[in-house]
Amino acid sequence: MSEVFETNEIAYRSCILYEAVRKTPLEDAYKNMKEVKPNVEYSDFEYWYYRFSNGQHDLKHDRSKDPKSLGFSDMPIDVVDNIIGYLGLVDKLSTRKVCRQLRAVIDKQSSKFGDVGLTIDEESCEVCYEDSTIEYSAVENENCLLKSPRKTISLKGDDWMMALEEFASVITHPKWSFQSVSIVISRKDSHPENERKLLLFFNSLLSNHQIHVDSLYMNAYSFESLAMLLPHFKTDTLSFCPLFPLEDTQENLFEAILKMDRWKNLTKIHIDRFPDGFPIEALFHVRECDVRSVELTENRLTKIRDILFKTPTFAHFEFRDEKDENREDLPVLIDRVMGAHDAYNSHDKVYRIENSKDYIQISIKGPRSDQLDIRRIRS
Repeated sequence: MSEVFETNEIAYRSCILYEAVRKTPLEDAYKNMKEVKPNVEYSDFEYWYYRFSNGQHDLKHDRSKDPKSLGFSDMPIDVVDNIIGYLGLVDKLSTRKVCRQLRAVIDKQSSKFGDVGLTIDEESCEVCYEDSTIEYSAVENENCLLKSPRKTISLKGDDWMMALEEFASVITHPKWSFQSVSIVISRKDSHPENERKLLLFFNSLLSNHQIHVDSLYMNAYSFESLAMLLPHFKTDTLSFCPLFPLEDTQENLFEAILKMDRWKNLTKIHIDRFPDGFPIEALFHVRECDVRSVELTENRLTKIRDILFKTPTFAHFEFRDEKDENREDLPVLIDRVMGAHDAYNSHDKVYRIENSKDYIQISIKGPRSDQLDIRRIRS
């Protein structure tokens, strides 16, 4: 039966006419046609289906005599520019590949997109563009399997190198900015130099670029990733989650980070664990800060009281305390350190700011009373 539809064009069109007259939905009609003519092209089927649906039932119609329809590239350039301005990131990436003219229009536009991310772990590498994901995974014979919503293909090369090149080519576009960029590197191979090799390659791809992003999220095994990549990102907000505590050999890295202009220009910081042995005042230049793990020693609380409270930019800090077993409970420690000044009211947990109507509201939260919440209340 299928041979008839392959060789007899009238029989093929008759089946489409039958479906169109019965008002079978296009997608269902196409599936039915695929059962008897597996190699039917969707664009050709769609043409005949809509022609018949509009009452034009001539089975012998010569399609080549149809008036030439205007394509997208035939539109005035200002109309094309306006239409492309409404496209999302994934659609713009696809449209750039159509022709040089469209690519030039897209590349001239300043665009801001949503969330993009790169994840490299033991199993695979993922590049996420808003709601679309591209996965790269290593297969045998040094090949890489690429899976996207539109295709699955086998490529020659390293999965992580391809993922990094793909991601870098997008975020370094000089006219593009993003709401957030997420970089997660959790591939801990047996050779310690492998992560450094990955970082160096990624750093080389980002060199000479300034990436504009509202919020940067990084998750990696070491502070080396932050020290190496932060200079490339112009951002107000940083979230950093080191998978392991800072090692002694990385102390110079943290010191280098604190001297960076990119660090000094941050207004919000979220950090999973604050390294022991480093000054807590390294965080005091930002407006908002959230530290999920830090030992609140008497020395650190004293610096919060004497330095942070006097900082004009300070608005809200939150710390989750990792209490040493020999130290008193956080509420007791807070009252003792803050109570050393008359400006503190232990009953209301309020610290008055000298020569100002503003005050600091201190709260102890959490089921274990281990979360210190500090807010500047402006009058």
